[in-house]
Amino acid sequence: MMLAALEFEGVQNGWLWLLAAIAAVGLTYGIYRGIFMRTGRRFTWALLALRCGGLLALALALAKPTWTRREDTVDPGRVAIIVDTSISMSLEGRYAKARKAVEQLQSKILSSASDVEMEVDVFDVEGNRLAEPLPTEPRTERTDLVRAVSSTAAQLRSKKLVALILISDGADNTGRQDVSRLADSQVPISCVGFRSDPEASRLDLEIKAVRALERVMVNNNTMITVTIGKSAGPAVTATVNIKRGSGQPVAEQTVELGAGRDEQQVRLTFAPEEAGSFVFTATVHTDAGERVLANNSRHFPLEVDGDAIAVLYLEGFMRFEYKFLRNRLEDDPDVHLVSEVRRANPQRSGAGAAKIALTPDLLKDFDLVILGDMESAYLAPAEYKALVNWVDKGAAGESKRANALLVLGGYQSFGADGFRNKPLADVLPVVFVDSGFAQTEEPFVLTLTESGKRHPIFQITGDRVADLTMWSAAPHLLGSNLIKRAKAAATVLAVNPNIIDDDGPAPLIVTGRYGSGQIMVIAADTTWRWTRLTRVTGSSDTLYARFWSQTVRWLTGREITEKQANLTVSTDKPDYDVGKKVAIRVVRRDVGDGDSVGQPVVEVLDETGKTTTVPVRAGSAEPDVFSGTYYPSTGGRYEVQASLVADGHAVANRMAEFLVHGSALELADTSTNQTLLQSIARKSGGVYVDIDDAEKLVDHIERKERRISKVHRTEYWNSPLLFLFFLTMITVEWVLRRRNHLV
Repeated sequence: MMLAALEFEGVQNGWLWLLAAIAAVGLTYGIYRGIFMRTGRRFTWALLALRCGGLLALALALAKPTWTRREDTVDPGRVAIIVDTSISMSLEGRYAKARKAVEQLQSKILSSASDVEMEVDVFDVEGNRLAEPLPTEPRTERTDLVRAVSSTAAQLRSKKLVALILISDGADNTGRQDVSRLADSQVPISCVGFRSDPEASRLDLEIKAVRALERVMVNNNTMITVTIGKSAGPAVTATVNIKRGSGQPVAEQTVELGAGRDEQQVRLTFAPEEAGSFVFTATVHTDAGERVLANNSRHFPLEVDGDAIAVLYLEGFMRFEYKFLRNRLEDDPDVHLVSEVRRANPQRSGAGAAKIALTPDLLKDFDLVILGDMESAYLAPAEYKALVNWVDKGAAGESKRANALLVLGGYQSFGADGFRNKPLADVLPVVFVDSGFAQTEEPFVLTLTESGKRHPIFQITGDRVADLTMWSAAPHLLGSNLIKRAKAAATVLAVNPNIIDDDGPAPLIVTGRYGSGQIMVIAADTTWRWTRLTRVTGSSDTLYARFWSQTVRWLTGREITEKQANLTVSTDKPDYDVGKKVAIRVVRRDVGDGDSVGQPVVEVLDETGKTTTVPVRAGSAEPDVFSGTYYPSTGGRYEVQASLVADGHAVANRMAEFLVHGSALELADTSTNQTLLQSIARKSGGVYVDIDDAEKLVDHIERKERRISKVHRTEYWNSPLLFLFFLTMITVEWVLRRRNHLV
């Protein structure tokens, strides 16, 4: 309702103001009438009007006219309903009844025929306001009823709060039994509880433990051992399954549990079809009417590695190149290395008898074969034939992958008794010298060709200028094998600039194709200096590590520079405890097409579907590496979703998963505590009712509302316009009188 009136705050005695006004008008009239009688000019009356206008403005300013408008608003009475959303409410029937009770209370409070306006607010047990609809499952890890009531009341302290309603099973696991703090509540706290259910603790199946390897290989069978327990009740048939997220089970098995208490281990096997960091869920369920369902599942993390690159490295002589290269490949998590070096003197009888034989059955399990320094007789004719055919035809079966061969430089393999007169010479992308000793001992720094500058195996930092600088400053190689020339279809990636003939600098690293296979020749055997010398000086051996890792990947079709994603997201650990910091790392990479330009956006999705945006920032040292932190409040499986946004559009998306271990407090005692709820209601002046009688609480709520009056004042007497009007009237009147000689 709104009321308005014009008031004159400066007028205390109206009759006195009236007399003063009559006197002022009479006096002014007398003065100007005298002027008119003396001059006979009608212009005098215009001057009188101007003078009266100025006097009127002065009178208004002294009377202080004010427009007063009063607006009455109604603050409706508030009823706060607190719903226990803790895990103990997951006992079959409790939470469903609680949700139904909320709907009934809301409907009856809001649909009452009373003229008093009311509103209902719903909160969870942590004091968070809940929107419609309520959560489908209770997931809070801890119950603190006193804190829930206090937090809710504090949030509504500026409102007309008339009642608090607490719907709970009373399972407060803070250990607090004294609720005297709530006795000082300004509003009554009514409680809705549950009757004790003696059957609730009988039949209960539980996932007690899940045991699995931390890292497994994609498409390989993985065994998961699940320990399930049964508390009591008759014998039942239960189903145990493994699934990821809300998808279909990837493994499932039925188990028979005997009468009474029982415990069994169930072994399930499945083959992960995707590489990455995932969180799987082991679940057990039965149709025998189990009451407690919250302990029927358990999450576990699983790191699934992609198919390893199978590498076979054969070396005819123990040398530094073999030692350092073997160590590098063994340290590469994506490489499965099988290596063999001949340790006996090859000139002795039977020295080569015990070695790995290159047969078709052996070669089919490898992606790359590396041949070190060896004389031609190290391999038998049948082995040369098997190796050439393996390179030419590629892998059989559904994968149809190409095979790769890498030949390293050496005195024997490139010498007169090397590969030059063997079938392998037709496979390699180089032409050996016709005869003689084909070796130079002069140290040199490898020089990249134009093709080499663009090739992914030489990309160290992603900056071409910086990469060329690194290669030009690399430690010297101690000589190289001399090659007559590269074959017509071959590509020369690097050369020895110290040896120049009619065709230019001597080829050092040459690649080519043979059939379906990828071939590479490195006519040097001292690349180990790129790691040993840098580590001796305390520097990083990034150049050596990146070169060989990228060489292996490029040869096998898994190059990390050309085919890697332009966005990756990861966490520092696969699993955490509730409330602990989760460190999120996002790496943005430039793949050369401009798509990586943009800011990463990171969101964390919990099991309830709630999404939280996590701010990520990059440092000046690594502008493409972004970091952020997240603190999970409940246990369960979480997803980290990262997207790269450019020009308002997502150009890349990646996802990672992590596990948060929940608390077992909520399921330690699944009984109800009516006594605690009755104590809260009694001490605060409320009432206690059973969950089936929740509607009866409405009759105990005192319907009250608060009316608030707001007064709006508009003062005209101090208006600049009024003063300007007064000044104008007086000034014009005086100027006109003076100009007409009436002063």
